[in-house]
Amino acid sequence: APPSGHNYLYCGAGRQISAASFIRNLSEGFRRARARTELAAMLIHDIRSPLHSMLAYIELLLNHNAGPLSDSQKNYLEKTMLLGDQTLKMLEDINEVYKSEQHVFSVDKAPFPISRSVDQALLNVWAKADQKHITIRKEIQDGLPDILGDVFQVQRVFMNLIGNAVKYCRDNSLVIIRARQKSDRMAEVLVTDNGGGIPEEDLEQIFKKSFRVKQHEQQHSGYGLGLYICKLIVKAHGGVISAENNPQGGVSFIFTLPLNNGK
Repeated sequence: APPSGHNYLYCGAGRQISAASFIRNLSEGFRRARARTELAAMLIHDIRSPLHSMLAYIELLLNHNAGPLSDSQKNYLEKTMLLGDQTLKMLEDINEVYKSEQHVFSVDKAPFPISRSVDQALLNVWAKADQKHITIRKEIQDGLPDILGDVFQVQRVFMNLIGNAVKYCRDNSLVIIRARQKSDRMAEVLVTDNGGGIPEEDLEQIFKKSFRVKQHEQQHSGYGLGLYICKLIVKAHGGVISAENNPQGGVSFIFTLPLNNGK
């Protein structure tokens, strides 16, 4: 029996530990977790800052601030710019995963037209889509009420989904973004392509952290966090997200978002 006057807990196989020791161990665990999160945040910040500066200098060169460029020089700089933007996106994805695992992931909700998030996302993928001669078409329901959500986080969902569609589609493909009112409270959004689709056995797995579709693994680099981030954001808005293959080929990503219609 434990000594009188002390509180004890039993931890597996009859091993006893004092309540004070348990609290100390728990506090130490939280401290280490917080330290890891803070270290990750500092590393991301320290990498992101010079990367932003590098991209700014590349943009100056592309704008001929240091003189004219040959076609090959412009091509190399544009590719470097694209890789830098992709690296920034990966850093943002890693940062969001850390925040979600530490339960500090949040969204700042305010009304906004969904076209605002779509248009901002398209600015980030137009160059790649144009390079592959991919057509991107918007079909947003007339009179669709504003979304009640975080415009920047929803923009990230579109950036990930449209970016994936452009990345994995063949040249001369079509990507369609549809949005409609599904109910009094929710809008339904579809991002559809006519690419190669996703193996049926992978459709239930693709929103898991770091999961990558096998047929794409050898074609593109990345951490596979994009769809996981999409799920985090949509879930934080009270919506759901899924994927399904289209009968005519390609895949559709479907997600819901809350409407700001006063109901």
